[in-house]
Amino acid sequence: MSESATFAKQSPRWSALDAARGLALVAMFGFHIVWDFAYFGIVPDTVPYDPRFQILGHAIAASFVTLAGIGLTLAARNGVQWQPTMKRIGMIALAAGLVSAATYAIFPEAYIFFGILHLIALASLLALPFLGAPAWLVALSAALALGLPLLVSAPIFDEPKFYWLGLGAVAPRSNDWRPLLPWFGVLLAGLLLGRALLARGLPGWLDGWQPRGWLGKTLVFGGRHSLLVYLIHQPVFIAVIFVITMLSGQRLVPGVENFTRSCAQQCTTSGAEAGFCARACGCIATQAQAENIWRPVADNRLTPDERVKFDEITKVCVRRGALPLD
Repeated sequence: MSESATFAKQSPRWSALDAARGLALVAMFGFHIVWDFAYFGIVPDTVPYDPRFQILGHAIAASFVTLAGIGLTLAARNGVQWQPTMKRIGMIALAAGLVSAATYAIFPEAYIFFGILHLIALASLLALPFLGAPAWLVALSAALALGLPLLVSAPIFDEPKFYWLGLGAVAPRSNDWRPLLPWFGVLLAGLLLGRALLARGLPGWLDGWQPRGWLGKTLVFGGRHSLLVYLIHQPVFIAVIFVITMLSGQRLVPGVENFTRSCAQQCTTSGAEAGFCARACGCIATQAQAENIWRPVADNRLTPDERVKFDEITKVCVRRGALPLD
């Protein structure tokens, strides 16, 4: 009996894989906490858009998608069990729909229409025919999926109905966008990695690893219930941060950094002096908060009455900005 067959008989799951998924969840928690801090104005709202932070987000997403590919291979190592497999994909698709509905209600201008759950559901479904395909075909398909967005870019794919493909020239506005291409290639790479692990077996120290301490047990538990954890973690984080912020007395001032930077840029582009622009834009942000219209200003969703008030604030601040600071 081969090593992989012996392992499959002895252990239906790899606890090490669950722990790896748990570690990815911990990384995701840190990433989302920073996003939430920026949203509530605890840290500058430019932080989530820092290229280094964006790269971190891609790395975390890649770990989840790769693990999904590995898990798909392991689940089918004794043949595809169609009912549990389709049930699992259906649950992920349902969770993706819940995420879309919730984010549309809260962030209609940047809701999640094709995020990581949408991707994993569709990519897992498309990967099923590759479970029995030759390794070279899987590798070639992964390379094509990864490289196609670099080679193909047409205006037609910038239409909203094609956003999910990932072949447009402009990235759509969304809080989490993981298009099929190139990310399907990442899942196929995970599928290949899963095959390699089955063929060679895990190292001895990981082969039959089981958690003993509380940390390991927590990671494995989280990894085994990752879908549920994914769905509930952000509402919990937002609620906790909101309560802490309110109790601490810190004002919720999201969007100030972005607004003042954009405002000053437009101002200086029109030919005004940089110092004047900084004073005027800072004044506008401060007064909008004082007049309780900052949230619609930051979201660019002013009502007609709020627009009148905002225009009055702008006029006053422009006059103040013309005066040098003492």
